[in-house]
Amino acid sequence: MQEGFASYPEGSFKELVRKIEADMPNLPKQEAKVAQYILLNLDSISFETGRTISQKAKVSEITVGRVLRRFGCAGMKEFKALLRQRYSIAGQAAARRGGDLSERWRDQLGAEIEAVQSIYDLIEGEDFLRAQDLLAGMEEVFVTGFQTVRGLAEDSARRLALARQDVRFLAAHDSMLSEWIGPRPRRSSCLLLIDVVPYAAESLVLAALAKEQGRKLVVVTDEYCHWAREFADAVINAPSATGLFLESTLGLNAALALLIHGVANSQPDAAGERLREWKGFSRQLKLF
Repeated sequence: MQEGFASYPEGSFKELVRKIEADMPNLPKQEAKVAQYILLNLDSISFETGRTISQKAKVSEITVGRVLRRFGCAGMKEFKALLRQRYSIAGQAAARRGGDLSERWRDQLGAEIEAVQSIYDLIEGEDFLRAQDLLAGMEEVFVTGFQTVRGLAEDSARRLALARQDVRFLAAHDSMLSEWIGPRPRRSSCLLLIDVVPYAAESLVLAALAKEQGRKLVVVTDEYCHWAREFADAVINAPSATGLFLESTLGLNAALALLIHGVANSQPDAAGERLREWKGFSRQLKLF
């Protein structure tokens, strides 16, 4: 294992897949079931645990561990590290991080990295865990944002909808809140509100209305927000003042990505199935 701030096993995920494909014909029957399951579910395997893999492949959890060790992984922890490496640019960037940059850009890079690091410092805190539980546990979730972060809110709604069902982007200007007309929510409901300075007047109105209607409220915002805790069940403050012309949104993106990942991990079977079904729709639509 390579040690460091971000540690990955030696080798790569692609090499692991190649090994599994090459050795599959020679594996014992039970181990071959595990190998086949991994190969057929490469895009959703990150949501799995040793237990869920064993259940779906219809083998013992010990067999799953044996297969991983056969191909060079000490266990699920190391296997998950390889999966993270698959989607990370750290492997390519680590060797040159800041090395070719002027002092000005090295300082800027450091500020951006600190913004993201500050979000990782929050992920085991009360607000982050509360937000994750609400977004995973409520029967329906609305997502909204205004001004410069409306696009980020729309993107987050689409991504969250891949991890769980009953997620809608709430476009208050377009629908005039027709989604909230009628009796108070018959189902448990949560609003995820994303906002940054200068805060939209609509945000405070929506926050108050959500509480009035008995909806839970999660606010992801910048470090300057002074009003969110008056209304919200959970608040995540993402640093934005990194020295750029406009405030940085890296922290907001990191917070939202981690929340969605946490929701998916809280119900891995359902999230994995939704992802597979979505990919099927994409193929039928010939989008990719």
